[in-house]
Amino acid sequence: MLPVGLHLSFWQTKWSDDLEPLIKLTKDAGFDICEFPLLQLEKMPLNRLQKALDENGMRASCSIGLNQSQDITSPDAALRKQGIQFLRKCLEAAKTLGSPVLVGVTYAPWGYFPEDDLASRRKHSISSIKEVSNIAQDNEITLCLEVVNRFEGYLLNSTKQGLDFLQEVNNPYVKLHLDTFHMNIEEDDIADAVRSAGTNLGHIHCVDNNRKAPGRGHIQWEDIFQTLREIRYQGYVVAEVFVNPAGEVGRGLTIWRPLASDLMETARETADFLKKGLAHANV
Repeated sequence: MLPVGLHLSFWQTKWSDDLEPLIKLTKDAGFDICEFPLLQLEKMPLNRLQKALDENGMRASCSIGLNQSQDITSPDAALRKQGIQFLRKCLEAAKTLGSPVLVGVTYAPWGYFPEDDLASRRKHSISSIKEVSNIAQDNEITLCLEVVNRFEGYLLNSTKQGLDFLQEVNNPYVKLHLDTFHMNIEEDDIADAVRSAGTNLGHIHCVDNNRKAPGRGHIQWEDIFQTLREIRYQGYVVAEVFVNPAGEVGRGLTIWRPLASDLMETARETADFLKKGLAHANV
């Protein structure tokens, strides 16, 4: 069965929260993988976190969303270079933590909508990602590009757009990152979109249409699990469930009301739901 994980921001209220105690919490909830947000990369004790992963028998994945100071789509070459160097650091951090992937909005600033020519920005992004793909290959890390909804990004909103982008980058160390929350907004049929990604799918986030845990909304999970089996998906299945409105993390993720009454109970139910669904589909 595919390994299942939890994005550690599920537990956080501050972006600066120590992530080490969250590793055991995630293990106790029944997950195999901790997905580390690298938003505070310069403050992360990577070696200590890697040791804690080993001690708890857990695996890692790493995610990031670029900001405007790391804009690899910018017409400003110096700004693009700054973003590429940041992604280099993220890829090196992923290697230290033992993560086989760096996922998220890795190709443009998350939530930023520039007013200049978007076609030229796409070209800059492709050129930048080509350079980053060589760094990813050197580190043996797969860089995954998250397809997000129109309210969080403009460049890749559909699986087809993502596949077209991959074709132009043309490096096996760059794949797609699909997220069912975003797909519920943008895709005509979620399972068909996953099917179309095929071997280009490098990572998947599982969360229901309402940002709640899988099974707490209207997404047809059995179809998704069967499609993962059909395309012979071999990556991680990670729950990016954000239910807590507390603190700067809740505000940053636009969670304005509690979407779960008990975090540990929700985490356990999420791990159980994913494991049973994947086992039933024989993935």
